[in-house]
Amino acid sequence: MFSTCAIHNFIKHIVLILLLYSSGLWSQEVSPSIQELRNNLNRLNNETKLDSIGYLIEKQLDKNDLSGFELQLVLFFQGNYYNQIGRTSDAIMALQKSIIQKVEGKEADRIYYKSLYILSDLNFTKKEYKKAFYYASLCKDKIPVTQNRANEYMGLHLIIGYYYYINYDHKKSMQEFLLAEQAAKKYDPCKLSEVYVKTARIYSRKDQLDKAKKAITESARIADSCDALENKINAMRTLREILVEHGEFEAAHKTFERLDRLVGLEDTKRRNIRIDSFEVANRIKLKDQQNITLKRINESTEIKLQKQKIALIAALIGITLLIILLYSIFVLTRKQRETNETLKLQKEQIENKNSELKRLNLLHQKIFTVISHDFKEPITTLKVLLDKEEIANNESKVVSSYIKAISQQLEQSDTMLTSLLEWARAELITTISNTSEIKLFDFITAARRELSHQLKAKNIQIDNRISKETIIIFNPTVLSIVLRNIINNAIKFSYENSSIIIEYENNEIIIKDFGKGIEQKKIDKLFRKSINPGVGTNFESGFGIGLYLCQELMLKNGGTLDVFNNEPQGCVFKIILPT
Repeated sequence: MFSTCAIHNFIKHIVLILLLYSSGLWSQEVSPSIQELRNNLNRLNNETKLDSIGYLIEKQLDKNDLSGFELQLVLFFQGNYYNQIGRTSDAIMALQKSIIQKVEGKEADRIYYKSLYILSDLNFTKKEYKKAFYYASLCKDKIPVTQNRANEYMGLHLIIGYYYYINYDHKKSMQEFLLAEQAAKKYDPCKLSEVYVKTARIYSRKDQLDKAKKAITESARIADSCDALENKINAMRTLREILVEHGEFEAAHKTFERLDRLVGLEDTKRRNIRIDSFEVANRIKLKDQQNITLKRINESTEIKLQKQKIALIAALIGITLLIILLYSIFVLTRKQRETNETLKLQKEQIENKNSELKRLNLLHQKIFTVISHDFKEPITTLKVLLDKEEIANNESKVVSSYIKAISQQLEQSDTMLTSLLEWARAELITTISNTSEIKLFDFITAARRELSHQLKAKNIQIDNRISKETIIIFNPTVLSIVLRNIINNAIKFSYENSSIIIEYENNEIIIKDFGKGIEQKKIDKLFRKSINPGVGTNFESGFGIGLYLCQELMLKNGGTLDVFNNEPQGCVFKIILPT
């Protein structure tokens, strides 16, 4: 247990550790990297590549993402590795860090007590007996006497027993040595050689020289049978010291001669071991330097590759964007060219249509002029002639009735012709005319004068209740057409000797009559694009064209019309002006 480090001992310890952790310790959760470390250590151990084991452990400790248990475990591996290659101080430091990192868990506890045992052994080797006793006392009750743990159990009791021995507590010392002896007899008889050497020292102090010699003799015999030269040398050295203490100098001298021969053999063995260790250390050092160099080369290469990768990605992105841009420009240019050609064609078509519309507009104006002068004027003149009293009075009753019927027909034809002309004129209005200020009272008065003939024929009075100061902003042409049509409609459906009231309130011109009114089903259809004929109170006929025309004109200029029956008789029309 206290011998110099050797390669075969190192391999033995590594194998034991790997067996320990592969048989149950790994049930505590660890990362894949720690699992990989275990597998690599096992592989390198089988290949006896000792120099690579330390490198792998150092590499694992460089990581910053280890859990508490993983850090405790890797530090334990490092401490055990340093112990086996003879770096005792480094081993003690690593194992102390491992026990500081202890976490909760069954596996973590086993790592902790294993670290305490190795610390006790290392401090005993350095003759730090108090520290060795301290660490051994912390873990001795946690290491059972089993086949796998027997060496640790015996080692702890030998350390504790020796501490009691140097402090002259021979009773406790002997108790600890006896526990170690019982375990050795059961699990490792070769270990009895070390046990008997230590019990011999206690017998010597108690002046029981025969027992001490007997114990040394048994220790040497067991060492020979187990081919443990170092244990035999230790037994001979202890015997010489005991003989000197008891004054048997001649026997001590003979023992020294035997010891000298054994030491010579041991020195040769030690020298070979040191040479092997030196070679191992050199290989490890060289491997470490190679690993550092390779690491630097790899890092440099990786940085260069990363930069090249970034540059390549940037170039690909740039080329892709350039292709997209060029394609977009090509598509937009083609679309723009197609759009320009389409617009050019549409412009030519519009110009052709405008020319045609201008021609048709001029033609329509000429047609309206012809209709107005060559058709409407004769009808108006004929009406005036037939309305003369002398013609009606100078004719017979039969002729008079015919003249009256003709006059009514002419009146209806004139009204219909006027509405048609105004409707056609409204259809030609493509834009809204300019508005202007209108004195509403005067405008109503002018409309009444235009319709004086119809008012006089039925003796109807217009009551203009609009203030003379009232001014509105609207299209005068449109308002003139709308007023004339609505007032004429009110006259047609009013009874003789009645009145028509015109008011202005809240931006609305209100026209009330007291005639026969309009059926509700006709009111619902009044402003639709359909003809709704009706008969006035004196059997005047109408086609409903004028009201539809008025509604269209009002809507084009931002206004509207509304109508409802005026209870108990008559109708109310509202001209609602835009706000």
